[in-house]
Amino acid sequence: MRPLPWHLAILLAAFALNISDGHAVPSVMVEPVTLLENGEIAGCGFVSSATVDGAAAIGEVIAFREGDVTAFAVRARPGGNTAPITTVRLTTASHDTAKLFPPATSLPHGAVETRAVLEGFTGSSFAQELMVMGGRFEVIATDGKTITYDLPRPMPHGIRQAYLNCAGDLFRPVD
Repeated sequence: MRPLPWHLAILLAAFALNISDGHAVPSVMVEPVTLLENGEIAGCGFVSSATVDGAAAIGEVIAFREGDVTAFAVRARPGGNTAPITTVRLTTASHDTAKLFPPATSLPHGAVETRAVLEGFTGSSFAQELMVMGGRFEVIATDGKTITYDLPRPMPHGIRQAYLNCAGDLFRPVD
């Protein structure tokens, strides 16, 4: 029997460490979202959900057009019997909503949202990193539980395709 190549051995060891740390690896579901307003596209993004150690959270990232700029909303809401959410944070390889966005505000039903205009290359690189390299949601509930989960990397083809089609329509020139 041939030994494993060194890079495969390291990958398997990292996977084993992830499973053996006493916490279940969350199963993350991701679906595309297209928001309509008066029959027109008003927002594009995705919704994700995960259950970690019995606590469930639903995270959303939605891009909106505000004039000639793009505003991104990052939202979280409790799933199942999870307590209301107090904080949401989303990080990518080089972006962190804790630094780029204002503190989250409360929404109905235990949800929170933070929204910011990401001007210039920041907005497009934020979206590109999410779609290609994934990201990490960190959600904190009022009972102190922290729900952390990683988004797929890259996002499934259907998510990327839906986002690009939607964003193209969202930002097409107005007649």
